[in-house]
Amino acid sequence: MKHTIAKLFLITLLVSCSSPKKDMQVTVEVKNLKKGTLFLERVQDSALVAVDSIFLGREEAVVLQADLNHPELFYILLDRNQTNDIDNRIPFFGHAGEISIQTTLDDYVTKAEVSGSPTQEIYNAYLRVIRQFNNEELDLLAAYLQAQISQNADSLTLVEQQTASLSKRKILFTVNFAVNNANSVVAPYLALSELPKVSKSFLDTIAASMSNDVANSRYGMLLTDFLSELEN
Repeated sequence: MKHTIAKLFLITLLVSCSSPKKDMQVTVEVKNLKKGTLFLERVQDSALVAVDSIFLGREEAVVLQADLNHPELFYILLDRNQTNDIDNRIPFFGHAGEISIQTTLDDYVTKAEVSGSPTQEIYNAYLRVIRQFNNEELDLLAAYLQAQISQNADSLTLVEQQTASLSKRKILFTVNFAVNNANSVVAPYLALSELPKVSKSFLDTIAASMSNDVANSRYGMLLTDFLSELEN
């Protein structure tokens, strides 16, 4: 009996060791999470699809895996089977190799720290500047509302001009950032997610700057297809 158990254990160990690793391994640790299911999701045919999942019955680090040809946006969904689950999906740029995501249960999305993804680092650099633009937009909105309350026509005109100028600067920054990072899939991703309604010439500039590898990535090909549709 002991020999049989030992053989079964050895077979199980060999099978687990021989299971091939996928291109990307994501280690996720959620502090204070006692019970829940983590899903690794990606977009397929315009819908989010789970490509890996694991149930947790205690606080521990777990690994989720996926294959990928180029870096692309993934999500870590936390499902605690509660009707009030909100802000429970962490976006990050997946990359071949090992990625680590650490966060807390109370601030699952806002406190998430992603490491091991060079593409995510580039995207984070973009987001840091965009947050400054967004804060300026909020300040201008507050100023506009105040001008409306006081019925100050001159102030309203000034705020409208400042808002238009800020919008142009935000667009130009995004275009320049994409061009300066043409070797990253962040470039076509920004063109598609942040600039779909701007002048086609801006999108053409980004597309022309892409490296061959990026042009053949998912977002690169989507941008090429999008530009082709605009021409028709």
